[in-house]
Amino acid sequence: MDRRISTFELVTVSVETYAKIWLKGNLVYHTQQAARQKMEMALAEIDRNIVIMDVSQLLFIDSTGLALLIHFFKKAVCQNKQIALVVSTNKTVERILAIAKFDKLFPIVEREEDLARLLASLTKEIASQEMLLKIWQNHCIQN
Repeated sequence: MDRRISTFELVTVSVETYAKIWLKGNLVYHTQQAARQKMEMALAEIDRNIVIMDVSQLLFIDSTGLALLIHFFKKAVCQNKQIALVVSTNKTVERILAIAKFDKLFPIVEREEDLARLLASLTKEIASQEMLLKIWQNHCIQN
């Protein structure tokens, strides 16, 4: 019998220009059902077009967790929402996301403040995920 206890928590907050979802704990096979339900409920409640998902407090993410992030991404894009990921100092999760090439889908930033500043400086609304990714990539090249 598997005695490991895997936990997953999700907290949402909306600010003026975006919504933020904190993922905490383990995003793994054992937590996938609860995580999926929580993520879908959070997405349904979000009334902002830009969603920053903070994964800096994830202890671990496996292939099931990566698939769940892709599922969330697809649902969000279908609702005309754009997604960015904050990794902060969580180098383990950052490496896993890089290996999985998530940087081709989402802006992956170390600090939420950097993305928030960039979003505040924009004069036009971000119309698509591709546009958000290009704006972030251009910002990184310039800095």
